[in-house]
Amino acid sequence: MKAMLKKMVVAVALVASSPVMAADYHAATPLVSRQDQARMERERQERERQARLERERQERARLERERQARLERERQERERQARLERERQERERQARLERERQERERQARLERERQERERLARLERSRYSGGWLN
Repeated sequence: MKAMLKKMVVAVALVASSPVMAADYHAATPLVSRQDQARMERERQERERQARLERERQERARLERERQARLERERQERERQARLERERQERERQARLERERQERERQARLERERQERERLARLERSRYSGGWLN
């Protein structure tokens, strides 16, 4: 109804050949009312706010994923370092046990050689001190 009335006023103004009246009418009545403009502006701002909130949410999610990935890499590196340390300690323990075993064998060999020399010395002494030379 209002739109039809507007059209009639424009038509009357044109018919009356009053460009001033037609210009005043067009300037005073924009195609979209101020209320509609304000509502559309609020809706646009709300869409922009929602888009910004979504971008921020996605950025926080990305940062959290990166943080979790970094923590996982750090955990794996700590586990790897701990495993390498355990392996190094085990190698050192095995090397120490091997050195101790070799030292025991050397000591046992030296003791056998000493006992053999003593036995031979006793044998020699018994030969010269009372054997058939008397």
